[in-house]
Amino acid sequence: MTFEELLNTTVSEDLIRMVFSKPLKGAFSSKVKVRPVVIKKETFFQVTSAIGSKDENTYKEVHENLRSEELIKKIRSFFPGELSQALIETNAAGYTVLAGRKGNITIRKNASVSAAKADTDHNRSKNYLLPENEKIPFMVDLGVMTPEGKNVKSRYDKYRQLNRYLEFINDVVDRLPKDREITIVDFGCGKSYLTFALYYFLAVKNNRRVKIVGLDLKTDVINECNRLKNKYGYNGLSFIKGDIEHYEGDAPDMVISLHACDTATDHAIYKGILWNASVIMAVPCCQHELNKKIKSDELSGVLGYGILKDRLSAIVTDAMRANLLKEWGYDTQILEFIDMEHTPKNILIRAVRKANKITAVNKNDVEKEERLKALVGADITLERLLNELKEKNEADNT
Repeated sequence: MTFEELLNTTVSEDLIRMVFSKPLKGAFSSKVKVRPVVIKKETFFQVTSAIGSKDENTYKEVHENLRSEELIKKIRSFFPGELSQALIETNAAGYTVLAGRKGNITIRKNASVSAAKADTDHNRSKNYLLPENEKIPFMVDLGVMTPEGKNVKSRYDKYRQLNRYLEFINDVVDRLPKDREITIVDFGCGKSYLTFALYYFLAVKNNRRVKIVGLDLKTDVINECNRLKNKYGYNGLSFIKGDIEHYEGDAPDMVISLHACDTATDHAIYKGILWNASVIMAVPCCQHELNKKIKSDELSGVLGYGILKDRLSAIVTDAMRANLLKEWGYDTQILEFIDMEHTPKNILIRAVRKANKITAVNKNDVEKEERLKALVGADITLERLLNELKEKNEADNT
């Protein structure tokens, strides 16, 4: 049997999964997974490609749903050539496929076949940190679950967003103190879907001692959130009215800022650095500051188009923020918060402090930031705030 014949045979509703791995030098993807899904009663094949490197903080997964002929064409584009091993399982048989460097292919039919049947549900169940169909009171009141504890289909994207957010938290929770109460400040908490989810996950599910303060400018929102937290008996959770720039509460271990507008994100990150917070997480919203100031002859071919100028300004702003966090002693990643199809505001800046105290700025990171600033002809609020902090620290040490 040739590989082409194997594809034509196995790319069907009987397919359980395909996994392509072992990348060769120069491969675009390090791994590709395929499984059948049913969307509006039609069978597609969901392809998940792993791109980039986790070590270099460039890792991401790209998803696409293809019809059978499209899938076969895509597989032939990277196998053989980029990936050199494949595992293919159907309800009838399993195969291991090995590709040599010269393009020769070996196909071995496996002796044992997985008994699992293909799960074709597009939103198939998975081990979410907030399990499906487990009644959670705050999710009922927020409209994400029914009173019986079932997921509301029209709010399933919100449910997935809550779990995705908690996954990012769970990845770094071990960097927070274990021998005392954890303090977290959530700037611009809004209706507090994520704030309640975070408290429930840490305090209720994991029995961590935690104090979370939600901050927002809207009195009615704050009052409603306090009413709900009292209803649930979440004694370690509180909501107060105020803005990010002027908040003067106790120094927290974690600073969170989700969808704070424009320079409010800069002030939230600055506060986190000032407080020497162990973890800083920010999902920026609208970003106007750099858009108004950016000047660059080299980029004039881009800046002449309003929508491209806006997107470029947002990208550069977030890159500057990440670079500045690195300068000030934080391991920093820029991650995809949720799928772009749900919102374009899906960039998460996650920074974890490397040392117990604020360290001296890193020369290489400073040079990267200076080159970027020179390219766009402007700086951002966070840089000015940190420069003032640096000058103050130097004055205090003289």
